[in-house]
Amino acid sequence: MTVLAGEVAVTSLVGAADGPTVALLGGVHGDELEGILAVRTLCLRLAGALTAGRVLAVAVANPPAHAAASRTSPVDGGNLARSFPGTPDGTVTERIADALTTHVIRPADLLVDLHSAGQHYAMPFFAGYCLPDGEAPAHAFGAPLVWAHEGVNPGRSLAAAADHGVAAIYVEGSGGAALRKSEVDGYVDGVLRVLASLGMTAAPAAPAPPSRVVHGGDGDVDSSVAASVDGWCVTAVSAGDTVSAGDPVADIVDAEGRVAERIAAPHDGVVMMLRRTAAVTAGTGIVMLGPPARER
Repeated sequence: MTVLAGEVAVTSLVGAADGPTVALLGGVHGDELEGILAVRTLCLRLAGALTAGRVLAVAVANPPAHAAASRTSPVDGGNLARSFPGTPDGTVTERIADALTTHVIRPADLLVDLHSAGQHYAMPFFAGYCLPDGEAPAHAFGAPLVWAHEGVNPGRSLAAAADHGVAAIYVEGSGGAALRKSEVDGYVDGVLRVLASLGMTAAPAAPAPPSRVVHGGDGDVDSSVAASVDGWCVTAVSAGDTVSAGDPVADIVDAEGRVAERIAAPHDGVVMMLRRTAAVTAGTGIVMLGPPARER
């Protein structure tokens, strides 16, 4: 095990023969638990089981945020998922991003960044990619939904991967500061399917289940439809639902229980992120829609 930027631990798992290098990241946001447990489980499962290649595994990519159970760092307020490729003489978050870029992402042939909706939101279980080289591993992962984006937003781990010619995918799950066995198993099995598709494990990849595919949109959760008033958010849909333009998505109710604002779907699409925590203030993101999905 190697320790980077003071606290970031990297586990290197090496196969018996030469092969690709796959980088695994969990816990880029400190309140996203699924990826952390999945990476830890994979380190146990893969020890001595790789027949080829190498896995660089980071279970907790953002130790300060994880210790605080926070999306962002309590040290500098930084959002690691917006800080790549980082800088070696910057803030704590920027130094972590630089260390991950230099020592984990750049040496890899494929990056798999395991996210989830975090404490306050819900998302469907899906694999996403931004550039064509991520299409095959995203489908090999086998999530029930795949999101193909139109480009790479700056600051993301996937942007750092693209800068170094590294293929990349990311994964999202339901979040809510809970861990569901079916979903954690889905993360672990998905990574194992990807490794098998690259010839890195002896066991053949299990057939990936059919997926719905969403094409388009940049997946920027910071551009969600936001509440314009304070209150409680009462949702009318669930993550993963298909909605039409104008469909009610949520009501924001005031202290007397009156509907202060009704939030409607701005266009046809799939609910890719939805507010989970009821209490909101003006400016809080409520819903993010992806384009309509098609069957694979």
